[in-house]
Amino acid sequence: MSKGKVMISVAIVLIIGFSYFKGMGIYSAKKEVEVGVKKGALMMCSDKPNCVSTTNTDEKHLVKPIDTILTLDEINTKLEDFGLNLIKTDGNYSHFTSTSKIMGYVDDIEIMLNGDQLSVRSASRVGYSDMGANRKRVEKIREFLN
Repeated sequence: MSKGKVMISVAIVLIIGFSYFKGMGIYSAKKEVEVGVKKGALMMCSDKPNCVSTTNTDEKHLVKPIDTILTLDEINTKLEDFGLNLIKTDGNYSHFTSTSKIMGYVDDIEIMLNGDQLSVRSASRVGYSDMGANRKRVEKIREFLN
């Protein structure tokens, strides 16, 4: 195969791959998700490794609550400054989204304030693995709020 044909083949594969992943980003923006408080706690993560939560007990998904002296309104304002989009707030609960810049993947971030502790859940809407993105986000939020 000539060098020109190889280059064209590689370009086609890259275009198809980019189109697929961009399409998944568009799909994630429209996908309906189940979020919220169930039985007084944030929802547990599924078996997929693309979610972390203070509700889970297994090491793969577990993150520690965030200690805080802030009110929920103060936390919401800070998280919007952090770059999250506030979708809903109700009582001691807030739901945010984060959209990746290039592919447009949407992740859901939920928080629930319980006294001086903030419960957190961060989950990808699509895919299987997030390569640690949700865990990193929660740790950055922890640093940002302190």
